[in-house]
Amino acid sequence: MTAVQGVDHIQLPIPVGASPKARAFYEVLLGLKEVRDPLLDRPGSLHFSLGWQRLDLREGTYTGVAPQAHLGLRVRSLQTLIHALNAAGHPVQIVPRATGEARIYVEDPFGNRLELFEPASHDIDSPRGHRVTDIQLSV
Repeated sequence: MTAVQGVDHIQLPIPVGASPKARAFYEVLLGLKEVRDPLLDRPGSLHFSLGWQRLDLREGTYTGVAPQAHLGLRVRSLQTLIHALNAAGHPVQIVPRATGEARIYVEDPFGNRLELFEPASHDIDSPRGHRVTDIQLSV
C-alpha cells in the first residue's frame, strides 16, 4: 500500500516579474488568501491557501503549455465569479459537468488553465464522492 496521503500543494509557472499581476488574479478575482511562510518565501514565489492545501506560483522561464493540463477548484457563487472574470478581461468557457454541476474553464493571465466548478449545495464542503477505498495501489 502506498504512503501517499493527498495533495499538499500545486505549483504553477508565471513569467518573471509577474507577481503583482498574479496577486490581482488569484487574490482579488478568485478570493484566495495569500499565505506567508519564512521557510517557503523566496523572491518570485507566491503562496495561496486552498483549504489545507496550497497553490504556489513561481516565476521562471516559460516552457510551454499542455492544453489538457489544468487546476480544478471548487468554488461558491460561480455566476458572480463569471461576471467578475469577464469584467476583468478573462473570458470563460462554460462547460457543464456530466453530473449537472456548473463548470467553467478560464486561463489566468499567464496561460495556466483553471477549471472552476460549483458542486451541488450539499457537496460544497466535502470531497466529491471520492472514496480512497475505491483505489487499490500496490508498491
